[in-house]
Amino acid sequence: MSDEGYSTDEDAHIGGDADPVMDPTLSVDVGSGLSSHDWADIDNSDLVAKVRGSAGFRIMREIQPWDGALDAPPALLANKVFEFFYVQRKEADMWKTLAKECFPEKYEEASNDKAEKKRLQSLWAQAVLDEVKAMRDYGKHTLRWITAVVEAQAPDHLFLRREALKHGPGSVEEKAAKIVWDQTSNRIKDQVFEAMHHWTNKGGAQSGGTARMYKHQHELLAELDKHYEANARAAENDTKPPLPLHVILSTPTGSGKTFTALMVHLRLLKVKHPNVILVYSVPTKQVLKRVGQECEAHAAPYWTAARDHSGDGTLHQVRRPYSIRDKARNRKAMRAKAAIGEKLSAGSGTIEQQLEYAADVGYKLKDRGAGKPDIIIADLNTTASLLKAAASAPEGSFYHKNNLLLYFDEPNMGIHLDPNVLGVVSTIQSNMPIAAVLASATLGPWEGLEQWWRGPVPARQITISLEPYDLPMSTLNVWSEEKSSLAPISPLGIFDNYVEFQRIMQDVRMPTLLLRHLTSRQGNDLMGIKGPGGDWDKIQGDVKSLRLAVEPIFKGLSYEDFTRLKKEWATGEGAPKKQDGIRSALSKEGVTMVGCIDPRKVAMILAGYLDREEWTKDVHKLNNKLKEAERMMKESAKAEKKAKKKDEEEEAQMGDDTEGQIGLITLRPMLKVSVAEALESDIDTLVMLSKGIAYACGSGTDPMVKRLYNQALLTVPDSLKGRAPPLNVLVVDYSSIYGTDCPAVDTLLLQEDLGRLLAWEDLQQFLGRLRRDGTAIFYSMRTLRRAALGPGAEAEADKEQIEYQREVEVAMLGFQDKERDEAAEAESLLKLAESKGRSASETGAFATTAVLSFCIPAPAGLPAGLASPHPAEVTGTDKELLAALGKHLKTNGELLEALLKKRSDQIKAIDKIEALALSASPFVNRTGGVRFLSAAAQTLKLLYDADVFSEEAVIAWGQAKEAAVKLDPDIDVRFLEKAKPFINWLEEESESEEESDEE
Repeated sequence: MSDEGYSTDEDAHIGGDADPVMDPTLSVDVGSGLSSHDWADIDNSDLVAKVRGSAGFRIMREIQPWDGALDAPPALLANKVFEFFYVQRKEADMWKTLAKECFPEKYEEASNDKAEKKRLQSLWAQAVLDEVKAMRDYGKHTLRWITAVVEAQAPDHLFLRREALKHGPGSVEEKAAKIVWDQTSNRIKDQVFEAMHHWTNKGGAQSGGTARMYKHQHELLAELDKHYEANARAAENDTKPPLPLHVILSTPTGSGKTFTALMVHLRLLKVKHPNVILVYSVPTKQVLKRVGQECEAHAAPYWTAARDHSGDGTLHQVRRPYSIRDKARNRKAMRAKAAIGEKLSAGSGTIEQQLEYAADVGYKLKDRGAGKPDIIIADLNTTASLLKAAASAPEGSFYHKNNLLLYFDEPNMGIHLDPNVLGVVSTIQSNMPIAAVLASATLGPWEGLEQWWRGPVPARQITISLEPYDLPMSTLNVWSEEKSSLAPISPLGIFDNYVEFQRIMQDVRMPTLLLRHLTSRQGNDLMGIKGPGGDWDKIQGDVKSLRLAVEPIFKGLSYEDFTRLKKEWATGEGAPKKQDGIRSALSKEGVTMVGCIDPRKVAMILAGYLDREEWTKDVHKLNNKLKEAERMMKESAKAEKKAKKKDEEEEAQMGDDTEGQIGLITLRPMLKVSVAEALESDIDTLVMLSKGIAYACGSGTDPMVKRLYNQALLTVPDSLKGRAPPLNVLVVDYSSIYGTDCPAVDTLLLQEDLGRLLAWEDLQQFLGRLRRDGTAIFYSMRTLRRAALGPGAEAEADKEQIEYQREVEVAMLGFQDKERDEAAEAESLLKLAESKGRSASETGAFATTAVLSFCIPAPAGLPAGLASPHPAEVTGTDKELLAALGKHLKTNGELLEALLKKRSDQIKAIDKIEALALSASPFVNRTGGVRFLSAAAQTLKLLYDADVFSEEAVIAWGQAKEAAVKLDPDIDVRFLEKAKPFINWLEEESESEEESDEE
């Protein structure tokens, strides 16, 4: 059959095109050139002011060393505490007991020493407190502790318990905490046992104490400091430098990765290693803007670097923000601008050209940093180009690899969904500078990663972890559209049976992650706390120690306890609840984040767009409001012009721009937009916003919606005092999940169109968007199980299949680099199948995927001594991938042809190729397999040309897949969509041949 009518599209460059290569409705946006609207978001004075007013900004200024680096915990001002207790001894027995039990020697002295007794009698409680307050920072801790003793509410008891644990048995802190507990009502005690499960049960700044580094932050700064010191000594002594340092920073989502990166700059590089530039590689443009706002707030000299999508994808844009320019304060710099002929726009160019130009102009115009940034915030594609340029740059260059620290934020985002993203990440890993930090919630330690993650150069590779014990509580729910009900799912309700529960409990991290899904009631059931009241020893001082205590109990549940609790937790508060539509299930006080494929469409539906009658009424109301605001704005403008008629210059300045400044329209409480801005938007968007709903997607978001969305991300519920946020529903696509960091999010809703496509790592990222205790709602139990159990949700049969697939691949590797005997090899594989009780067709299918796997990096754990046809890194283009596959088919094609004689065998083989390309079972951890997704049609054609697949088999597979989609619309069709051009061509050629035969 001729193939003249079938053509292929090869990748023009490693980053792929702006248009995603998979299902066209799924966006994996890893960044693009910054528009004027994006810059307006980054240096927006209101947004930057909100960042400066945030708790994170204040903590960065005040943060102290990690607790473990301290000699002792902060001590109380014992004399003042005793005075406060003693002067109130006659007002209540508790104060007398506190004074007598906590300070027996001082109490005895006060009783026997008349002068001391007289001094104490001249004091009163408020005077003592005023003295402590006057000591400011010195008395801050004591004041906080005394206040907790006086108030004795649930958070206070938790604070007292933490202090008692820090100072140990027999301390004043422990004695006082027990005495106060004994005087507390059962109602308050019950509140304490509930509150100890909440995310707010933490020490440090969270509970009003001193902000301190986490242990992982302390370790990271120490390792980087030691590494750069060693490199400096090697350069000074002209000796061999140490190996590059590559760190996996494995911390849960919400643990402050951006905060940690800025801490590295502010607390280490800026102070001790000022020549080192922090290259912050961001997963999405939204994150780029967020990091830019943080740099603006902290006055850090930074540049942005993003790929220019207007060309062929090889050009980039490096920009200097206005905040680092010194034009307003330096007239010489203004004259220099004219002298050097600074361009109106720096345009686009290679990364080397853009970096050199920005440095040259920055130096001549006297930018802060003198033409060298402290931080470069780069998108994924530009990071790859920058690191390749750094690897070959001359040693004197400011961006030489020895002068860079890579901070790679969420490096595994999208690699399961987009083969081009995988290729770019592989390029970054191959060109890492002398120090690199891979910050990820789901990457895991180096030992468990595929070889291509490690890069081609030997390095000291370490993992620094923060165990996910103090994540916010996240109750799980399944939404039933048919029943309009919300069904809570307990951590035990996730499991099909006790055998599955036991298997998951053997996993290294899954049991720990499941603890966050326990409610207070469920946690107390496990700990044997049955109100009213309870013993003081049962209180856990923070949520981390609580979960550490609960974990062994949870993992060790017997069959009887598992069965009993699973049944109990599905009743009462765990029973399904009827809802008046999905809107009634959303957050009432915080912000709900909705994940889907088409954010605008879903946002409009949630806003009530489908109820056309009510929607039309809302449109009329808003139009009338707009007209009235426009009329008042014009009248106000006329009045101002009349008042300033004599001053022509001022009158001229009151032109058309004035209207946008004067006229404001209130869409809903605390949500105002300018009339000019509203008139530029469409009326449906305004109605949607008036319902408190906004959306964000990779591209095409209305500028006004984007601005309001960015403001919503900085909403802090505590500042609203019980009122609903102005925007309380944020609808996002896949890429925007990674860029949405909003402290007010307390409800998550994941629609199935997106949920079914996400890998476990992505689902964990989605759950990590909860920044406080809240609820996660799924549309199917299947997706909920994958989110909570990850790869462990696969059945035992799948594990056996994975093991057999590996055995076939090892056997295929054993055939390589030897004199070939296809008949003997086929017989060997069939004997393997017989010994394992597997079918011949499955064996042939896995032999086919093994040949495809030779084109991607080798999986971890292969036996030593085998041939190694695998490349070191993921191929960058389809052309390279297909060339490698063609080469391997020349040596393995006859064997595959012998194994796949039947059409049904060939169809099963295509099924396994699809699973490899989708990173589905049994190839869940073979991330490189997704590289075949964009080349699906060309891959099938190569196998067809090599006579491995027949025309009939490929067509039959396509027809069977189409039929399956009709029965189940939720089936993943990305591979089918990519393979369709080739399948359609085969069908057309087949029909053409049939017509020729008839003639």
